[in-house]
Amino acid sequence: MAKYIRDCLLEWKLDKIFTITMDNASSNDVTVKELSKQLDMWKTNMMSGKHLHVRCMAHIINLIVQDGLKELDASVTRVRNIVRYVRSSLAKTLKFKQCCAHVKIECTKTLCLDVPTRWNSTYLMLDTAQHFEKAFDKLHLFDDIFSAYQCSHLCEDGSSVGPLESDDWVNVRNVIEFLARFHELTKKVLGSHYVTCNSHFEDVYELYCHLKMFLVSEDEHLRKMVERMQEKFKKYWGEPEKMNRMIFIASVLDPRNKFEYVEGALEELFGEENKC
Repeated sequence: MAKYIRDCLLEWKLDKIFTITMDNASSNDVTVKELSKQLDMWKTNMMSGKHLHVRCMAHIINLIVQDGLKELDASVTRVRNIVRYVRSSLAKTLKFKQCCAHVKIECTKTLCLDVPTRWNSTYLMLDTAQHFEKAFDKLHLFDDIFSAYQCSHLCEDGSSVGPLESDDWVNVRNVIEFLARFHELTKKVLGSHYVTCNSHFEDVYELYCHLKMFLVSEDEHLRKMVERMQEKFKKYWGEPEKMNRMIFIASVLDPRNKFEYVEGALEELFGEENKC
């Protein structure tokens, strides 16, 4: 991989590289080391390549959320089941649309199923489904099979979670509220038409505060999910040595932050004895 990146740099006539963003795979660590050697040969390796590798924030967010989603409770599974039912055939979709018209739902979004490899698809599925709560509650009046399906349908692991209960939509909305921050942050860090380095550390710190706030949630299932995600957060950002220190400098150089913000955030993240 290092060879291909080197060839691209030569083609683009670039020989001065400050940082390179890659996922956390061990093969990427090897790639960065080889690129560092190449930059040494070009005599353009800044600070001997000590801060060349920046770990992809979007990838880390994905790992953190994916780990937390393993703690999803039955409410999310029930919503997934009814969305799957509506989308399973054209006839069922038409009956669902009739029900939406009957209860006067004007939402133009389309129900979507999530996929295991994309955590944000679960967020989008839940966020869309919540707008059709009244339609799902009345669907049995338009579809005779719907109620029986909820009672008899088995999940992928062979278990049965049963029909929707009164508190399910409340639980789902709590999950949506929590995941919204991760969804917005993922879209932000994937942007290509604006600079993100100055806000990288700020985003990490705000994510830490977001997790900390939901650790005291009254929703037991959500709290367990957040606890699991916080452990994953610590794995990648729990110590200053695990972070590229250039993100601290970029934040300090942002006139909106300066050193006071970074110092306070570092102390909150790592404690007085471990802050840089």
